[in-house]
Amino acid sequence: MTCKNCDTLLNSEQHYCYECGAKVIKNRLTTKNLFSEFSEQFLSYDNKFLITFFDLFRKPESVIHGYITGTRKKYINVIQYLAISLTLLGLQLFILNKFYPDFFAAAYTDFGNYFAMYPENTRVEAKKFMSNYLAFINEYQSLVYIIGIPFTAIVTYFAFRKEKLLNYIEHVVVNTYLTAQYVVFTFFLYLIFAVLNLNVNVLINISLVLYLFYYGFVFYRIYKLRVTTIFLRFLLSLAILGVMFLIVLTLGIIIGIVYLKFLK
Repeated sequence: MTCKNCDTLLNSEQHYCYECGAKVIKNRLTTKNLFSEFSEQFLSYDNKFLITFFDLFRKPESVIHGYITGTRKKYINVIQYLAISLTLLGLQLFILNKFYPDFFAAAYTDFGNYFAMYPENTRVEAKKFMSNYLAFINEYQSLVYIIGIPFTAIVTYFAFRKEKLLNYIEHVVVNTYLTAQYVVFTFFLYLIFAVLNLNVNVLINISLVLYLFYYGFVFYRIYKLRVTTIFLRFLLSLAILGVMFLIVLTLGIIIGIVYLKFLK
């Protein structure tokens, strides 16, 4: 008998390949063993998903340093965890749009109220823009999260560059775990708010505050710095993010002017 994953020769008594660690599958796929495998991966008390999820709250440095240094058996690796989180995000949006279609209505209304003081024509255009913007974010959230990871990694890399502990790619790993954990956690939070018919804007604000605290906690555990130092680095991160935003905004304005003046 050979391992179907790496072709290593095995004896008939082995349940796992000693070379690659893959489970030896001896039976044909049935509903029973398919459900059994799903339960083993996601429902058992020692499954990797739950261990990764809870340890990213309890001791995130163990999960992150484990992946960076090559200790990757205990936890789900960063790419798989991101993929699971984005799958849950897709499921969340499907449930909300299908069964709670008015859940995001409060967000559209409140954003519209911000422009009540403006003239009628400006107010209409502003509300239309915000409505389209929120609809885009809602539809392409997964893409927004993925694109945002390398940018937030730039921010944290420069904010903590003085310590020389992690390089840029390792900061990408940290921010990927941060993003995935936030998505998994808010998956349950959004569904609870929808079922209880609570205000979505309250949820958005709560989620933002929780993310900022979690951000500080993760880097506090990784770098072992004082709380005041972490807070100052957080302010530096905001400053770097603001500079990046201004650069992108300026480029967007220049491109827009060039398009309207010479290409349209």
